[in-house]
Amino acid sequence: MKRFTLFLLVVLLAYSPVLAAEEYGVYIKVIEKARGSFDEVSSSLESALKKDGWEILGSHDTGVPEKCGFRSRVISFSSEEYAATILKNGVKAAFALPLRAGIYEDEKGINIAFVNPSSINRTIIDETALDAFSLVTANAIGETISGTVKGNVVNEQAGQIRKKGKIGGMGGGDFLNKIDEIRSFPESADSTIRQIAEKVKSGILRNDMDWKLMYSYDLADRGAVIYGTTRKATEGKAFRIAGEKRKADTNTCPGIDHGAAFPIEVLVYKDGGQVKVVLMDGMYRMKMYFEDAGKWAFMKNMTMPGKIEKEIIDVVSSGLDN
Repeated sequence: MKRFTLFLLVVLLAYSPVLAAEEYGVYIKVIEKARGSFDEVSSSLESALKKDGWEILGSHDTGVPEKCGFRSRVISFSSEEYAATILKNGVKAAFALPLRAGIYEDEKGINIAFVNPSSINRTIIDETALDAFSLVTANAIGETISGTVKGNVVNEQAGQIRKKGKIGGMGGGDFLNKIDEIRSFPESADSTIRQIAEKVKSGILRNDMDWKLMYSYDLADRGAVIYGTTRKATEGKAFRIAGEKRKADTNTCPGIDHGAAFPIEVLVYKDGGQVKVVLMDGMYRMKMYFEDAGKWAFMKNMTMPGKIEKEIIDVVSSGLDN
């Protein structure tokens, strides 16, 4: 990875004032008013990520709130190098994979933001252990975006701004206590990680609840397979809630700036002699990516995270039961 390796070599010199901070946004907004059409901007960013060594796992147009006339697209990506470092912290750290960039429109034009590894890795893995690595990664992604897409470079921390990775309050807690097991199987010739993963995949592909498979990330040689799944109606509702308190005549559907919160991860992993299928607790994940919506928004929509989680469990279980 040309740029990523370069940044690793100059890590102590590469921190920008925005990224080298004690507080981190869940997202980093890199570009405003990007030049070119929506599809041109998306295509050029995807090509640039590939050129710089990232593997594109998937790309999809998200749902948007009702009566929102703007577009939103998410590119999911990772790399062998990035995955190897993340998974040194345990296979459950796979929830920090993959990385996601969101391209979205508003009244002023086309914007690009990405999930901030400095924030997410502190929540999922450790408060400080990956600080340097996360900052290097964020800088590398930001440089790929700003070096490829022409527009106003802003490099702003966005979304919930956190002083620490641990998520507090109702529904918060330590990440490892927020992983919900869907099913566990004794590992055998008939239930290897790939065989179980294929059953999970079949459930997502064949469900009748409109949940779609957006990417498959096969890290079975490292003990994990990750699936990204989402549903347009769920995305649209989440973005409506996320943008509710920021909505104005000049900003009619602001919540789509959180597009990179999706897809939702389903993890299949090896644990001793078991193959386990898990996902993140619905409320915890919602707080990870949407906490800036505010307490009132969460109180009004308390049942939504649990409903999302139950639907995904039902979808996955349908494959495991066949």
